[in-house]
Amino acid sequence: MKKRYTASLIAAAMLLCGCKQDINYDEITLPPEYTEQHPDPDADKDSLQETVIIPENLAVDTYSPISYVITPEEFEKTVQLEGSPDVQTFNDGLMGFTGDGFICLGDHEYASVSVDVPTSQYYDIAVTLCSNSTKVAVMVGGDKVVISPDGDYNTLNGTVVGAVYSGTGNEFEPYTLNGVYLGKGENKLTVQVISGTAYVDAITVKNGNTVQKLVYEVSNAPIDPNASLNTKIVKRYLADIYGNRVLTGQFVSAGTNTEINAIYMSTGRYAALRCADIGIFSSNYEGYDKNNENEISTAINWWKGGGLVSYTWYWQPPLTDKHSCFSELTDFDLKKAVTDSDVADMSPVSLEAYLQTGRISKECMALITDIDAIAEKLKLLEAADVPVLFRPMPEAGDGWYWWGCDSESYLWLYNFLFKRITAYHQLTNIIWVWNGESYDFYPGDDKVDIVGMDMYTHYDVSGNNRLMDAKSYTIKSKATALTECGRIPSPDTLSRDGAYWLWFALWKGDYIINSNGSIQYSHVTATELDYAYNNELFITLDELPDFSRY
Repeated sequence: MKKRYTASLIAAAMLLCGCKQDINYDEITLPPEYTEQHPDPDADKDSLQETVIIPENLAVDTYSPISYVITPEEFEKTVQLEGSPDVQTFNDGLMGFTGDGFICLGDHEYASVSVDVPTSQYYDIAVTLCSNSTKVAVMVGGDKVVISPDGDYNTLNGTVVGAVYSGTGNEFEPYTLNGVYLGKGENKLTVQVISGTAYVDAITVKNGNTVQKLVYEVSNAPIDPNASLNTKIVKRYLADIYGNRVLTGQFVSAGTNTEINAIYMSTGRYAALRCADIGIFSSNYEGYDKNNENEISTAINWWKGGGLVSYTWYWQPPLTDKHSCFSELTDFDLKKAVTDSDVADMSPVSLEAYLQTGRISKECMALITDIDAIAEKLKLLEAADVPVLFRPMPEAGDGWYWWGCDSESYLWLYNFLFKRITAYHQLTNIIWVWNGESYDFYPGDDKVDIVGMDMYTHYDVSGNNRLMDAKSYTIKSKATALTECGRIPSPDTLSRDGAYWLWFALWKGDYIINSNGSIQYSHVTATELDYAYNNELFITLDELPDFSRY
């Protein structure tokens, strides 16, 4: 369902969302030894869809993260970029530059410098630039030029460690990427414009820090005071492990656990957290898996088998023939739905009266109808006493989706959804996961249990700077999860950088399986997958506690 309409460099450099593709797995079968181990007599089971959970199969962790020696030392060095090879130097037209001038980088153009650092530790890398809302990727290493797949640009084969995002104006300002691990000695640093034009003055490298332990001290209570007992127990467990270990998570194709089973076949371990898209029940969703009748029962059975359940809502907008979440591919206008009327906890009859009298728009009514449809599915999970890590309308601040058209409209919709779910439907099994990716889109600590960040990259990076960014959104500390990723993070890198995400969730489909539902290693090798799932840092299904006794 998700697909990016950008070059691969952008996805990697932004460490955000990447190409995602669904595959139809209606005909997939599982080996008989992995089926019907714990049948539920009350479930209407489909032998081709139901995943077998074997909690008795307690595996032993084979690996431990590698230890790194971090030796903090004061350091600061600024390197001017004027005079860089193959880049023209300017010295007029802009204010605030240092040295003899600055350079201009257009789409995908890059410049490199070398910095000799005294010790292996974390450094803050500040790029001083002048631009209008341009994103600039920062790379470490690289010793040869690589041509992009479409031949449109060149880069170096270094590791993209993050991106800096400029503001607006005509003066040079420093934009900093925090907590970058550099090894002692010479390091090649490259800045490359993702899109647009940037005038770049200098790069400053200064000793810094990674995630601090205080970040991991979070409340163990859900924000909903009426939360069910199981929901409170799960939230307490999440607070207990946060900062110590990381839950394994995997997105699955609707109504199945195909991706999770494929990982088991490769590693002997199941993911702890089953992640799926509840948007298949939206009125305007038109995918092959629309209203998949097995989805909710599969999630319930996953919980009964000892696993945790997460739902994301990729919301296909109503009232349009353009069936897409992407803002550029739909004509649904969220602004037309926004209302000052306090109607979030009104009954359908009252809402219809408001619609007929023009106090709410047809767009507002359509959104409420969709919310109510999703709430009915969540109620089925509540009736089975299943806590749900609920992540609606992800990545709003990135501007990809219609719900992220602007922060004011998004915040209205998020707050409306929150009240409709908690006050009108009175659901008690929801742990709220906000994934807005921007401070401007943050609805407040009273409406968020967990902050989610997404990261799509081909490189082995911990995302510690993203985790530190998440802390800046909140007043009270909130646990932060890697709610989507394009590759499983390395336990070594997470441990080195102290980036203990609450969980990671690898995207589904061809990120882990092929069209036949078998494991494929295009985004992670067999060795990496085995190392992750059998590592003491990561929690798999067999390592979850018995929540009825927790």
